[in-house]
Amino acid sequence: MAKKKTWVGRLYIGRDPDTGKQQFEWVGRFDTKRERDAAVADAKRLRGTSGEMPTCDQQADRYLADYKRKNRRSSWDTQCQRLKRFKRDFAGRPLDVPRAEMKDWFNGEGAWKSKGPVPIGDRQAIVSMFNHAIDDDDVPLPKNPARGFSELYTGRGEEPPPTEEEFQRILDACSVLGKYAPMMRAIILFATFELMRPSELFALAPSSIDFRRMRIRKSERLYRGEIGAPKTGEKTIALVPPAREAIAGLSLDGPYLFTSKSGGQLTRSTLDSYWRLVLARAGLDFDFYHATKHYGVWFCWMKMKMSEQAIAAQAGWKVSTVTKMLSIYGHGDVGALDEVDAAWAAAAPVDAPRPGLRVVGGTQA
Repeated sequence: MAKKKTWVGRLYIGRDPDTGKQQFEWVGRFDTKRERDAAVADAKRLRGTSGEMPTCDQQADRYLADYKRKNRRSSWDTQCQRLKRFKRDFAGRPLDVPRAEMKDWFNGEGAWKSKGPVPIGDRQAIVSMFNHAIDDDDVPLPKNPARGFSELYTGRGEEPPPTEEEFQRILDACSVLGKYAPMMRAIILFATFELMRPSELFALAPSSIDFRRMRIRKSERLYRGEIGAPKTGEKTIALVPPAREAIAGLSLDGPYLFTSKSGGQLTRSTLDSYWRLVLARAGLDFDFYHATKHYGVWFCWMKMKMSEQAIAAQAGWKVSTVTKMLSIYGHGDVGALDEVDAAWAAAAPVDAPRPGLRVVGGTQA
């Protein structure tokens, strides 16, 4: 007969000052999770203290250390950046930050007004960090003080991509780079219509392009100075006409398709320096990924009328991911009102009801 499952109750009381190990007070063993949670809550009240409460920056570091063990380096780097502002603003503060203050901080209100709202990616990382503290580290927080705040600010990901006119302005503004302008335009167009990440462009070799079959083998990316597999794994994607035309004048003899001004391998920092000059000339504010992949997905979805399966194959996503991502990248409302205007402008006068007349059964009465 299988042994009946029981639930262990314990109360976190801090860390050993010598070893740094977590210390717990035994509460008991219980038949149900509900009974265990109630007993632990009672033990906290009877104790009169929640024990040693870690500071916000300490708990963030503990969370990141555990995150690093379970995730790839690029994901960990991203999570570190997303928690950077939280660690700085709440350094030395006990983790039980009042919920009202946390809400003000998330929204850039009250004493935090000058800092502005917290981006959506940062919000989600902070909520996850608090959940980890409660669930994995047994920190005595009754509830997550950041719960429910992760969607209050949409962030750049929900903003529309460049319009067609703005995208053309970006391409025209590449002239600020002088002789490098054709290369920069090629990079932008290729990234846009191939739906490729910048890190994948940096490592793309001419030998990875099959011009006969019109296919590209994405097998590497450059991240933090190291060559590794792409974030979404090795994929074969289509070489689409506008991307092929964009690279028609580039040399295919070197190890990399796209190079810097000096002829060396392109890197993120170098591309960012070129991109800032282009944006300043264009008078716009987009990051490279937003202005290329967001626009490219919008173009495939709205202009080319591609299916979700087709976009998934080109972007290297699962179809289920495309369904979710199109709500962010699709921006189906972009240009919709222009389409309404154009439809009515093209309509013959007889097609539109005249003022003062009722339309009955499709005819004017």
